[in-house]
Amino acid sequence: MRPWFRLPLPAEDFLGRYWQKEPLVMRAAAGGLDHPDPDLLASLALDEEVESRLITGGKTAEWRLRHGPFDEDSFRALPQRDWTLLVQSVDHYLTEVSLLLDSFAFLPAWRLEDIMISYAAAGGGVGPHFDRYDVFLIQARGRRHWQLGPVCDEHTRLRSHPDLSLLEEMPVEEEFELGPGDVLYLPPGVAHHGVAADSDCVTWSVGLRAPAARDLLAAMAAEVLEEGPETPLADRDRAPARDPGVLADEDYRRIRDTVAPLLDSPAARRGLARVCSTPRQYALDFAVDNRQIRAAVPDASLVRHGGARMLLDDDRAWINGQDWPLRPGQRALAARLAGSRVYTREALRPLLNTDARELLDEWIEEGFFAPLE
Repeated sequence: MRPWFRLPLPAEDFLGRYWQKEPLVMRAAAGGLDHPDPDLLASLALDEEVESRLITGGKTAEWRLRHGPFDEDSFRALPQRDWTLLVQSVDHYLTEVSLLLDSFAFLPAWRLEDIMISYAAAGGGVGPHFDRYDVFLIQARGRRHWQLGPVCDEHTRLRSHPDLSLLEEMPVEEEFELGPGDVLYLPPGVAHHGVAADSDCVTWSVGLRAPAARDLLAAMAAEVLEEGPETPLADRDRAPARDPGVLADEDYRRIRDTVAPLLDSPAARRGLARVCSTPRQYALDFAVDNRQIRAAVPDASLVRHGGARMLLDDDRAWINGQDWPLRPGQRALAARLAGSRVYTREALRPLLNTDARELLDEWIEEGFFAPLE
């Protein structure tokens, strides 16, 4: 079955009432989450290219963080309870997992960061903390007990832990338990603490991309410096300087007004598209499992690799930070490919003129897309 998620209310209502405003528990809002199972998740954590973590501790011991890759002895040595394995960007490595992201079409695709999956023994968790981004926490198997606290920021006090950003205190404002198919949406900053209620607890975390404004500015500025216009500073009709050793407010405004239009330039927009289309991790060397994709979507003939991040902007397609200028006959196909992740032969057939087929063949050769014939 294809992994799926459905908002239990109209998207407009969710975005207006809850998005970046308050948490929402959505019962039985997801399904098709049986794959990967805990054994496959553990096998990913053995690979040195995969980002993984083991967190132990809680009520019975001090919190401890270890980074992968792990070996089988690491797992055999784990205690019976109070530990969590977290594997980052599972959608990049298992393309069938990435199909869940099509369920979030009410948000721009560039806002979706990745899918982290955790497996926890009873009592396992990552401690009370807060994230600086939106997240949808989807219970795949087992049960997890959640406590929510207040909204935190950079002034919130943290414990003096060398590796984990744990809250020093977390007043509990809400408390509930999630079972398979239940989903918890959390806006940025909301304190939360989830603890596995049994020994077979798997949670999918769909994290939203939230780049810092300064990083976006840096990406735009880098492209402007590379290709943008050389606009000299002009100051006609200047009045005599009152104090030649001071940066006057008037001069600051003049310089600011000279620089500001550069952010509206094509070069700045290219820089923004480049950073928004760059994946968290580059994982195209992981093979696509045709059998799993076919099981999820029986009539699929083509799938986008889970590690391929795609964005369409005017007459360019961007895939993993690389731009592809589009000829007129290619844009309809690019728009279809950017809008979802798995495609049937019937949906693609009317879009595959000579130019479009040439482009698709090139993208298949690059590894961005995989035919399922």
